[in-house]
Amino acid sequence: MFTLALTLALGAGPALSDLGVKTLEGKHVQYYVTEDMLLNADKDPNNWLMYGRDYESTRYSPLNQITANNVGDLVAKWSLSFGVIGAQDSQVTAVNGRLYVSSSQNKVFAIDGATGRELWRYDHPLPADLGPKLCCGDVNRGVIAYEDKVYLATLDTHLIALDNDTGEVVWDQKLGDYKTGEIFTSMPVVADGKIMIGNSGGDVGANAGTIYAVDAETGAPAWKTYTVPVTGKEDIAKTWGNGSWKTAGGTPWLPGSFDKETGLLLWGVGNPVPDFDGSVRPGDNLYTASTIAIDIKTGEIKGHFQYTPHDTYDYDGTNEAIVITDKEGRKVWVHADRNGHLYSIDRSTYKCNWVVPMSRVNWVKSWGENCRPIVDPEKVPTYGKVTKDIAPVLDGGKEWVPASYSKRTGFVYVPGRDMSMDLAAKKQEFKPGEWYLATDVLKLNPGGGYVKAFDATTGELAWARRQNTPATGGILSTAGGLIFNGDAEGVFRAIKDDTGETLWEFNVGTGIHSNPTTFMVGDTQYVAILAGPGGGSIWPLVYGDWLKTRQQGGSMFVFALHKKK
Repeated sequence: MFTLALTLALGAGPALSDLGVKTLEGKHVQYYVTEDMLLNADKDPNNWLMYGRDYESTRYSPLNQITANNVGDLVAKWSLSFGVIGAQDSQVTAVNGRLYVSSSQNKVFAIDGATGRELWRYDHPLPADLGPKLCCGDVNRGVIAYEDKVYLATLDTHLIALDNDTGEVVWDQKLGDYKTGEIFTSMPVVADGKIMIGNSGGDVGANAGTIYAVDAETGAPAWKTYTVPVTGKEDIAKTWGNGSWKTAGGTPWLPGSFDKETGLLLWGVGNPVPDFDGSVRPGDNLYTASTIAIDIKTGEIKGHFQYTPHDTYDYDGTNEAIVITDKEGRKVWVHADRNGHLYSIDRSTYKCNWVVPMSRVNWVKSWGENCRPIVDPEKVPTYGKVTKDIAPVLDGGKEWVPASYSKRTGFVYVPGRDMSMDLAAKKQEFKPGEWYLATDVLKLNPGGGYVKAFDATTGELAWARRQNTPATGGILSTAGGLIFNGDAEGVFRAIKDDTGETLWEFNVGTGIHSNPTTFMVGDTQYVAILAGPGGGSIWPLVYGDWLKTRQQGGSMFVFALHKKK
């Protein structure tokens, strides 16, 4: 009855007052992202709303318009030039046909998903003195949409909310200080009405690892969690001998996952510093090289699992935790670490179910309780000599580019590197705002890369696909029986998910160091990838030779099936 009365009243103008309502108004915002959309992102085939597509970080899409049978008909539909070169580490966020993407140098684009037409662009001005503070180039790993805003974390430690329809700044919250070497390179995480971002910059200035949480509507601080000791009074300070917690590092520079059942964020923590001289920081150095479980309401750390206690190889621990229930009914997270191993960890007890090597590993001599590695003393960097052929290289294993878990096969697909390094430790005095690696020698030895499929319940290797270069692109798996990824040579490909067979390839013209996403616009499934090499790790050390026959770039390509007339 009210609906009819309201309809009549709206047509009659002043008759609205007859309803006896003091305030009667409404607002419609297009491309609005609700809490329910995020909580059920895993069940929404059409959109790609967050870093891992869902809170579980599976990077699995239930879309199956593109299949192993028809992927040969995949063609490029449109491309977008970012107008800047440099490492394009980002990915596309898709909301009901509208795309949001960031590029290097903190640029943000809103795009019509069907045509590639630019709707708006935001260019964040960066300080002129920022360059020397950047660990790994002027990279950004993506923007996330929530309600009527799009959120960007910037290299100069701002968290910015943009109007999703115009690109105008709604609020701008400065959280850190880039002059110390602290920067933001990650896509933010949105959960429980909060925007969260982990910092980078542990290697430059030994900035303490920090996860910041702010109110999504206003930007007001909600909580701040340190991933390492900052006062010396914390229990974990006991794991940092000689007061070494004062220059701990341990930055959580990749997005975390969210366990909806427990309300805990599962967030990876980076390496201790100095990176390669462990003698000045005796102990396990918690919570570096770990995944920590954080209460979403308070920021309190509730548990952890450490992959590399007393890390002296820069193996980090920031790689994603993929939240699954395995085929034995165990609630676990699966983690492919830079230290060369794949883990299954119980989400309730933080106990290790199993650990398996992903490729050649020689720094571990044996295993102790709860998958604790016993390090081969012959592979520890020391003063006065070069420790040769440490496998894997500091990039991994698996670098930051994410793995994917397929609900279709039960496999976890890992993009990896089969390389080793030579290291020599040295004494180095800490100076605020400067690199603190403590090494005289850092050498990359020849090797290659791979994509491998492991059974996520047992850790058993299902198949392996070798490649000439390290796997510098993330993985996407789909219900169409496919996985997609790109490599350092610029080849974007589709691979059969149960065998590893290559079914389709496209050369984007420059190296790929980004993550593919897939989404629907209208009745069409699209797959998107960014192109542009660079970033951190040892691999760019060979770019001098690499660029003799290849070009740098900064662009995005979007593919769909060719529709035959």
